Amino acid sequence: MGYRVLIIGGIGYLGYNLALEHSSGGDTVYVVARRSSAEKRPLLFEELKQLTERILLTSTLHDPADIQGSIDSVGCPDIAYMAVGKLQGTREELMEANAVIPKRWAELLSRRCIDALYVYISNTLAVGDASKCAQNGRVVEEAPHLRGCRPVGPHGLSKMEGERNVMSVCRRTRLSVAILRPGLLVGRWCYHDEWRILYRLARLHIRISGGPFIHAAPARDIAVASRLLRDRMGDKFCGWFYATPWRGRLGELHRLLHSHLGVRGSMPLPLPRLPRVRLPGLPEILAEYSAQQRLVFEPYALNELGMEWRSIDEAVREAAEWLKNYMGEKL
Repeated sequence: MGYRVLIIGGIGYLGYNLALEHSSGGDTVYVVARRSSAEKRPLLFEELKQLTERILLTSTLHDPADIQGSIDSVGCPDIAYMAVGKLQGTREELMEANAVIPKRWAELLSRRCIDALYVYISNTLAVGDASKCAQNGRVVEEAPHLRGCRPVGPHGLSKMEGERNVMSVCRRTRLSVAILRPGLLVGRWCYHDEWRILYRLARLHIRISGGPFIHAAPARDIAVASRLLRDRMGDKFCGWFYATPWRGRLGELHRLLHSHLGVRGSMPLPLPRLPRVRLPGLPEILAEYSAQQRLVFEPYALNELGMEWRSIDEAVREAAEWLKNYMGEKL
């Protein structure tokens, strides 16, 4: 018997890859999302229908009555993903998406679905400047949650607050919570701006060389890791896990994309490394990456559980295939 999986805010890049991996593995997938998300991404919405048992569209994802109605409609899941999140916006918008909505869903699930595993998708930026969390430049799961970590920008601050919120629910209820911290997600339906830019540069035969260090994870492996945690962790637990199997320079990732797009002959575009300290005028999101340039985030706990990661080459190939087929279409 497969798992019942609920993806909250699932009409997006991450939501599609979660649905793809779970449905491929025999799980039954349900999605709850805003109606506006389906209208904004009609092609993705239609493809997602083929992978799911049901997609429930609501007006909001933060109203307690809507949350309760959604849980009543789809039933209690074995795994519930919080895939809602914002990378940029006002401080209020970031807090709403990254901290308030995750806490409200955790609270409602803890009252109705105590056997569920609630997976909050965070990212490495939530720990901000992790130099005090590191040992010899390497960061693994902190024994005391977020000890010594310092948020750098409003995005990291909102993600850190979201992690603390769902952990507080976990510690005072019977709900199990896993916080997953991936870096850049790599896989199908990569419509985010960074992938559009990399694709357009490749089509112009321009290849980035050098550049900042980034951590990356095959998007489908987020589902593999969550299923592993559900299988191996057993009884009630509260934990956080790095999902960062690959670390390299941006230029290395772009070289793989060139290869899978079949681009031959390109002009290198050298990019400077990001500074390791915050500089006046540096955009906040870049300042967050800047603070982590000397650090390596290791998926130690997941590896100890026996996690088998896809290769970054396979993930980039999936991204390249999607970009060739869909770039320029209305999503």
